[in-house]
Amino acid sequence: MTDPMVMVTKRGRPPQGERAMTDRERKRAQRMRDRRTVIEAIGNETDAPLKALLDLLGRVEASEPARLCARRAWLAFGQRYGFGTVTE
Repeated sequence: MTDPMVMVTKRGRPPQGERAMTDRERKRAQRMRDRRTVIEAIGNETDAPLKALLDLLGRVEASEPARLCARRAWLAFGQRYGFGTVTE
């Protein structure tokens, strides 16, 4: 007499599609989420996450609108952490 074969499932969250994502696919998805977060932070700097504000500050030399956005991000830092104001 043979015992019936029992399938043991893996622990953890199941894959979203047919298979699990590769490391490369996960990193690409993370970069896309980070980019979307930075884009959504433009004009809404007071509620933006810290990483998005840091990315906005990194684009200060890109163009005039980017410079203004970085200035607003710096003001949001000042309000959030209580340090000096921006001088011209």
